[in-house]
Amino acid sequence: MADPDFDARLMRLFAEAPAFADADGFAQRVENRLDRTWTVRRVLIGAAGLAGGAIAVGQAVGANVFDRIVGFSDASAATMAHSARALSQLRFLSELPVGAEVLWVGAGLAVLAVALMATRSLENF
Repeated sequence: MADPDFDARLMRLFAEAPAFADADGFAQRVENRLDRTWTVRRVLIGAAGLAGGAIAVGQAVGANVFDRIVGFSDASAATMAHSARALSQLRFLSELPVGAEVLWVGAGLAVLAVALMATRSLENF
């Protein structure tokens, strides 16, 4: 059987940490070391980010990405002009037996359904 006095004394010894004469100095040295290593980490992370950014810019310049973006811009402008001509040919929408409000409500419900599916999939992710 366990001795209740011994258990109480043992619990009290573990609950109360002994005080040392250099406790404040020790705590200060530990904090200084932690601060110094955190500063080193921040500098290393910043240097790695800078190096990665420089490599990415070098790769983008080497692959003529900026010229390709200008080409995409020209192609998208041509596509928008073509789609504007195609939309002007959709005169049959005015001949539908429903009003334009029904079409707007349907489009709004479709957008809402897509938004709800996106939030649902993010919850499961």
